[in-house]
Amino acid sequence: WDMLYLGCSDRGERLDVMSSNYIETSNGTFSVQIFRPSYGFHTHCYALTKRGAKRLIQELPVTGPVDVWLADNQWFGLNVFCAIIANEGWKNKGKTLVHQDRSDHNQSDIQQSGRY
Repeated sequence: WDMLYLGCSDRGERLDVMSSNYIETSNGTFSVQIFRPSYGFHTHCYALTKRGAKRLIQELPVTGPVDVWLADNQWFGLNVFCAIIANEGWKNKGKTLVHQDRSDHNQSDIQQSGRY
């Protein structure tokens, strides 16, 4: 893998869906599903390998929002996956592993790019 989304909104077909793995935590047991996205945006958490980071640096400068730039360019050929909590979230299509709390955006020293 080169990039793993832990928090984003995917759209389109989920490719090469891998079987779910059950994980036990102090909050209960849940099922994590991993798949290849065909499109994604509203990215707020991801992991990059060193190889993935080097590849994206070669494609600079970014044009527009970085998440749309990546998806519009099919991630520049990177090996990209999404991880979700299976059978939860909107219409039970999966819930992101990392959630974005935008309720207190005025208290952040990081400028937000989205709408409130």
